[in-house]
Amino acid sequence: EKQGLGENPYEAIYESEYPITNATGFKGKKPIAVKIENKRIMTPTWKTVVETILKEVMKEEEMKNKIMGLNDKLLGKVRSRLSKDATHMRSPMELCDGLYIETHYDTETLMKLLIQILKEISYDYSHMRIIIKN
Repeated sequence: EKQGLGENPYEAIYESEYPITNATGFKGKKPIAVKIENKRIMTPTWKTVVETILKEVMKEEEMKNKIMGLNDKLLGKVRSRLSKDATHMRSPMELCDGLYIETHYDTETLMKLLIQILKEISYDYSHMRIIIKN
């Protein structure tokens, strides 16, 4: 008989769950999954954590429109962090409809950028958790 996801006795030993705002605590850690309410989505890298969360948020039309509205508004020191023009990005990742996010950052900066985007669009991310390997 297969065990359901929350019932694996080894999970508690090998995994820890944190709010997505724990940016400084993620440095040097390996993500396993993103947990949104009770849905667990496997995310083997920090880039996939950001991608998964933003794509989940963008399933809501209103939030998608707000994120699209941030095009070229979030500026890094040198280049735009969220833009329809990926030519000036080092590691662009497409979110949707030709909107790209710059992902050429360390874990902490990437997670802070994610939080900045979610705050900017007034999205309540309290139901989102990140599961990392112990």
